[in-house]
Amino acid sequence: MSKSFSKLLAIAVAMGCTASSFASNRAGMLIGYPDAGNIDNFQEDTACRFFLKQNSDGVVIAPGEISKINAENLDYIWVHIDRLNMGCGNLPKEFSDEATVAALKQFLADGGNLLLTKQATQLVHLIGRIDAKFAPGIYGDGDGGMGTDVWTVNAQIGYWFTKEGDDMTQFYDRRNHPIYKDLRTSDAFEWETYPMEGTGDGTEMWREDHNCMWDLNAYNAVYTSEGANAVEKFEKDNNALVLGTWGHVQDHAVAGIVEFLPQDAKARGDEAKTGRIVANGLAACEWSPRQGVNAFHSNLEALTINCMNYLRKNGSATWLPIVIDSDAEEPVEVYNLQGMRIAAESLTPGLYIVRQGKESSKVLVK
Repeated sequence: MSKSFSKLLAIAVAMGCTASSFASNRAGMLIGYPDAGNIDNFQEDTACRFFLKQNSDGVVIAPGEISKINAENLDYIWVHIDRLNMGCGNLPKEFSDEATVAALKQFLADGGNLLLTKQATQLVHLIGRIDAKFAPGIYGDGDGGMGTDVWTVNAQIGYWFTKEGDDMTQFYDRRNHPIYKDLRTSDAFEWETYPMEGTGDGTEMWREDHNCMWDLNAYNAVYTSEGANAVEKFEKDNNALVLGTWGHVQDHAVAGIVEFLPQDAKARGDEAKTGRIVANGLAACEWSPRQGVNAFHSNLEALTINCMNYLRKNGSATWLPIVIDSDAEEPVEVYNLQGMRIAAESLTPGLYIVRQGKESSKVLVK
């Protein structure tokens, strides 16, 4: 064991340091393959590996294992679908067959929560949570290409209404929502955004540009609720909150991250509520770029962990002790969530990224 790692370990023990895996089997992930070790899609495989790393006892649900889709046993289920040239409305049968859709619908009705990412956002209307007329209409699943810009998420919906003389009632600031807790921010625009994908140094990387999200202006003919703008009408019609859009968007046109709030389930009693859904269809949230190093991947991980925590019914994570490789000889480096290196001796309470060689983990100092 390196001296620096031993030193960090001593600090961790003294300060109550713990790692960022969740000690709970109440987390599930629905996959489209027979088992987690044989996922023939690098995007979905990377996401599943991350899920299992963060949820030491997480339940992986393979096709046909609908008995595992049970709100008595699971707080939430993550469904991540990210495939090339699949076509809008053509979800793989492993996710869209009648039995699976019915099980997910019942899971939500029984109070279970769902995290739906990339093309899985289409499940929101397939399970009947929203009308099909509000199905995501901004869709892309092509090969993508190289680029140098950094893709970000904007949580300040309708930012241009903050300018002098405009109507502030049409500005929706979602930055305080729990899913954005401790995310690194970007000053690429006049308004603060959250960077998710790019090298950050002007060099190129490959992005697949897979979106599956909501064009809010496209529903103008079908809204039934009154509202000052498309965001307000969409939220009222669907009992939802628009949480994020493309980084460069200042208006009310696009919803990339949406929270669908719990609904009354009167058939099961006045106090009963259905579960909630967080749906993220933004291309910026790509798990495994084919070429180039994503300097902001930690933001995607933090966003996903925040979503997991938010959808857990107890409202907070249970943390497992850090696992130490006693044979490791590489120096230990500690960074804050803004990417700044921190001396191990000067750690204060908070969340840090600890890196040794090729391995890294998040560490909570209490």
